[in-house]
Amino acid sequence: MVRTAVHLFNRSGFHATSVEEIASELGLSKALLYHYFVDKTELLYECYLYALDCTLAAVSEAARTGRSGREKIEIYIRSQFETLAGADGAAWVLTDLSALAPQQRRQVRKQSRSIDKMLQGFLAEGVADGTIAGAQPKITEFFLIGALNWLPRWYKPGGTLSGRELAEIFLRLVVDGLRPRV
Repeated sequence: MVRTAVHLFNRSGFHATSVEEIASELGLSKALLYHYFVDKTELLYECYLYALDCTLAAVSEAARTGRSGREKIEIYIRSQFETLAGADGAAWVLTDLSALAPQQRRQVRKQSRSIDKMLQGFLAEGVADGTIAGAQPKITEFFLIGALNWLPRWYKPGGTLSGRELAEIFLRLVVDGLRPRV
């Protein structure tokens, strides 16, 4: 249900997507959808939590398997592209957090900040270990996340490029810019 809602919210926007449209796409009645979610805002909140879980899994995998700061960033980016451009479609919800209830917004922001700190840590590690040119971790992380967040706006699953191919193009553009000059 959540993945279908993510897809529809990304395609048409939160406000332009009706509960009827989501239920129809799922082959459910509107009443049954309301059995699982109090309202559309709660479903949106679950979409954000799903996206954050996917992101946390990618960051955790990078932390566990990467040997340098740059390698951790590369692993994270590859994983995110696989998720965003995967067969199930984007796991990201591109909508304004203001549609969420205040407590939901606080929770999403709190989880997002912890992920931001982990990514900034990878970048700082890369600067310290010499695998990333002297970048400002916070600004660089915001740049990377901004570029990744935009993918669901223009990428359609099933296109000519896979998530893996897109990740390699992205990495060539971004990581080569982070690489120290010898």
